[in-house]
Amino acid sequence: MDAKILEAWRAAQKSGKQLRSLVADLHEDQHEINRLLTVYRAQCDAVIFLHFEYAQIKNIELTLWDTHGKVNSYYRKLLRQFKNGGGKRRVVEQRKLMKSYLDFIKASQRHYRNHIQKLGSYFGGIAEVDAIARRFSTAAPMTGETATLTSELRQHVLSSCHQNLIRLGDLSRYRETELATKERNWGPAIGYYGLAGTIRPSSGASHNQLAVIALADGSYLRYTYHLYRALAVSEPHPTAEGNLEIGFKKINAAHKKGELMEDAAQKDHSNSTKALLGWFVRLHAQCYKGLDFIGHEELENEVVSQLAIELKERSLEGILQKIVLVNIAAEYFALVRLQSQPGSLVLRQAYLYFLRLNVKTMFTLLQVLQPELECLATESGLYPRLNAKGSERITAVARRVLPGLRQYSSWLICTSNALITLVGDTALEVQAKELWKTYANTLTLIAAGITASDLPTIEYLLEEDEDTLGFKPFEHESLQERYKNLETGAPKPRLHAVNVKRQHPNVEMLGRMCNFLTDGGSLALNKSIPIELLNETTTFAYREEGMPSELMASPEGRHATISSTSIDREDISQAREATVNAPKSIINDEVSQSASVSVSANMGMNEMVDKIVGSEATNDFECQDSHANPIRAPPTPPSYSFDESPVKTSGNDTSYGVFGTSTVQGFLNDSKYNTPRQPSQQRTPGPLLPSIYNTVFAPTANEVSSRPSTAKGLSPNRLLLQPQAKEYHVQSSVSSMHVPSSMFPSYTPQFRVGNGYRSQQDTI
Repeated sequence: MDAKILEAWRAAQKSGKQLRSLVADLHEDQHEINRLLTVYRAQCDAVIFLHFEYAQIKNIELTLWDTHGKVNSYYRKLLRQFKNGGGKRRVVEQRKLMKSYLDFIKASQRHYRNHIQKLGSYFGGIAEVDAIARRFSTAAPMTGETATLTSELRQHVLSSCHQNLIRLGDLSRYRETELATKERNWGPAIGYYGLAGTIRPSSGASHNQLAVIALADGSYLRYTYHLYRALAVSEPHPTAEGNLEIGFKKINAAHKKGELMEDAAQKDHSNSTKALLGWFVRLHAQCYKGLDFIGHEELENEVVSQLAIELKERSLEGILQKIVLVNIAAEYFALVRLQSQPGSLVLRQAYLYFLRLNVKTMFTLLQVLQPELECLATESGLYPRLNAKGSERITAVARRVLPGLRQYSSWLICTSNALITLVGDTALEVQAKELWKTYANTLTLIAAGITASDLPTIEYLLEEDEDTLGFKPFEHESLQERYKNLETGAPKPRLHAVNVKRQHPNVEMLGRMCNFLTDGGSLALNKSIPIELLNETTTFAYREEGMPSELMASPEGRHATISSTSIDREDISQAREATVNAPKSIINDEVSQSASVSVSANMGMNEMVDKIVGSEATNDFECQDSHANPIRAPPTPPSYSFDESPVKTSGNDTSYGVFGTSTVQGFLNDSKYNTPRQPSQQRTPGPLLPSIYNTVFAPTANEVSSRPSTAKGLSPNRLLLQPQAKEYHVQSSVSSMHVPSSMFPSYTPQFRVGNGYRSQQDTI
């Protein structure tokens, strides 16, 4: 090793030791501390750029940042002394201290911005670092020799740039936390964390730090979202799991007090939107535990039905994307936890809860989209072909739903094996079948209106594609087209990259519809998937077991498939009247027509079931008790109120979400989990559903005659309706559920599980 490098490192170590000693003793001369820190920074930088590999071995960058952390703690202690007492009497001293602290923050930020610029100049040719360096103009580029860049060295440079951006975000966050007297401006910190995510999307560090800001803002949706994103990557943050559990404990503790964790950061949201977000995080906090709880299904149905109404009424401005990705990431992480403890019944139940929630949410979004697609049809029942010029025919509601459904389309590709291998007469199996049927109907409606050859090719990453770079649940070979150019194999450029010409937003929506249709086509080619594309048609059909393909290819079958979500004006007015007259209704009398359309669609779907399965339901729609059938009292279950008063769950609520009616093999064919059901655990039959004749699922004569008798009494629409059970047992509900080995991907968790909360400045 060169003597010059060793000498420079010894000098830096000496300065660092002296600085840390002054900080530990709470030295009163802040000017001296700031001066010594400036010297120490320069000495560390000299070693780093004299021999970058040696600096990596000695962890010089990490040591330098730890020293910054100690200096920050020093200032915080002194500032706290003024806040706790005596600050009013020593105003001048307090202002001097705040100025010294601000000088420390600014000098540190200048150093790290300069450091990134030096990395870009010294190691030329790294596009990601160069793009970040161009944003900073605080120092002139370095001149002279540049280092020879190898693939290993390139990764070290990218890692250094990523960590320095995280540190810049932390410094901005420290400034707002300690010095902001009015409304905090998190913009710079969020910007730095966002840049760090673009450099290294496989790391969860930036999302973990964004969760800190979300918690400071009181936004538990963003908090949950960022922590799940910090876990659903190749390099999960080591404290993210512990932080997530702490947040869920706070949510559950607030619920016990009758409080709802609404999104305090979004002051411009309506009360119904805030309540939706509060119930959503409450549902996740409960499902994470893997234990059955009273009112589970009512809460689950409330979330998905209220989400549908909100989408009909207003733009949720990114909320839908967060809800969808939280659901998908929660299912992924539940599976990771289950892999680490395969014998845990609680973790197994948590996974099944999140899988069911994803099935319900995607089903709901499809139901919201289908009427919007049918609105494009002409009086003759045919579409004018949609292309780039006719893209304005896409409705506002469809624009709101399509990005989220595109995420769920990718989820369906990745999870299809798990859904089709569910074995046994379980509620989740029935819900999955209903999802496949609705998915096939939606694909048919889209295929009737567009052809892929008429649409322009989107050669860059759409917003949801950028947002899911590095997202572990989407690491599937069938999804590579989302992120790469299949012809060249090169990654697609980002939306705001240089030389990228963005298409009109309407054209991007057509591109999403085309991608949705392409995903459906790839699934239809898989013989194990219960949907298929009928020959020489644009009709997708659900394939019932034992149903001949000739029956699905009939004109009647095609008509029934396409018209599944047709809504008449009479249905809308009836739904409005039912909403007004519903007892304890969550929605006011002034609920809009678009919301009523969504409700009447749900009513129509409920009426589609009985005569297929031969139930004894009546033909008239009757509003049942909220505990028996909460979703049938339009538009949402009356068990929950969206006023501003604290909401408490009634002690008389029944338990939901237990797959106790299963009679299948044990988990992974392990007989020790096949616990026989006791007589006390038998469920009572749920309320019967009305007729479904004159709807899309109306059976033909051949189908009725050939339907097995075992189907009698089983409602395919149990997606939104499950039988009650006042007793709930985790073992009985989980052990009888067979989760096939195909549900478990080949990947192995690559992160440390944090059992507790780490009380550092950079963690929650």
